[in-house]
Amino acid sequence: MSPRDLAFVGCRLLALYFVYIALMSIPQGLFALSSVFGAGGPRGVDQFYELSYEASLWRVLAHPILSLAMVLVLWFGAGWLSREVADGAPDATASWSPRSLLSVGVVLLGLVLVSFALPKIVLYLLYLADGAADARTFQTSYLASEVVQALIGFGLILGSERIAAMIADLRRW
Repeated sequence: MSPRDLAFVGCRLLALYFVYIALMSIPQGLFALSSVFGAGGPRGVDQFYELSYEASLWRVLAHPILSLAMVLVLWFGAGWLSREVADGAPDATASWSPRSLLSVGVVLLGLVLVSFALPKIVLYLLYLADGAADARTFQTSYLASEVVQALIGFGLILGSERIAAMIADLRRW
């Protein structure tokens, strides 16, 4: 199995995980929405109290919609992503060296970090566009932490060979 094949399989597996996340977030979001706007009208939860039902519904459904968008990108773009990630890697090897396995592991970790952070970043940007910066529920530290996570993930993806070489050198040291 070549590194490109392994990256392709990793993208597809990550897409299946995002299907699971999207399906699990729909009932949780609808339960939260029904508990706020149940019998008797809005009550108790500050983040939904000032919003209309349509705006609250959009905020609840934004997470599954963004997760399903990640599924589409990871599933249908797996070929392109695997070509980009494993561009300089050898086509196929009879046996994998520990350094190439470490490099593939670093790339997969970077993909996980980026794919977990991007939907949350987009969701926080939607909150900002909707005026949630004034609300008590929004904190810019959440957005900053997700941006840092995405940057670390991109750094792992782009520098996987150097990181693997550094770890291999430290191990020999």
